[in-house]
Amino acid sequence: MKTVSDTFLLLQLKTKDPTVFGRFYDSYVGRIHRFIYFKVSSKEEAEDLTAETFLKVWQHLFENKRIDNLNAFVYQVARNLVIDHYRKRSQQRLFVDNLATDEDIAAIPDPKQSNLDEQLQVLSDMVLVEKYLRRLKDEYREAIILRYIDELSVSEISKILNKSKGNIRVLCHRALQALKTLIEQGEPHART
Repeated sequence: MKTVSDTFLLLQLKTKDPTVFGRFYDSYVGRIHRFIYFKVSSKEEAEDLTAETFLKVWQHLFENKRIDNLNAFVYQVARNLVIDHYRKRSQQRLFVDNLATDEDIAAIPDPKQSNLDEQLQVLSDMVLVEKYLRRLKDEYREAIILRYIDELSVSEISKILNKSKGNIRVLCHRALQALKTLIEQGEPHART
């Protein structure tokens, strides 16, 4: 959902002020990095693609191209870069089979966490969630990440994935059901 602050930020960004872009970067980098990381499972690749995402957004703004929804636009750029990344590597799947280490997960910034106990619990939960997510179909994994981890609206996800809002609601429901089934089955294992 587009908020007044998103609209104001977009107007500020159109001035091409590097300071404003720096504030925008700081507010988005953690979640975009996490979004990309869940798709590539390599800290280095995620960092490179995150940097490229913000470069593309800057170029888009510099060329005065139209952006209707800043949040959806940034995620769409990140998603397209991940797709291009795998296309270049001539791989069929969007995710690598080897699991990330706890150290890699810990490196993902989450500015909302302020207490060490909460951080440890979130880290533990993220490792478990990542293991279960790897066993889902790509489209289910992406829907869960966008909707429930990055907390995007159905409307924003609809724009990112280029599907109707109804399709997104169904996709999210099916993804949650598939995840629930996996959790009920027990110990997560990497998808083969």
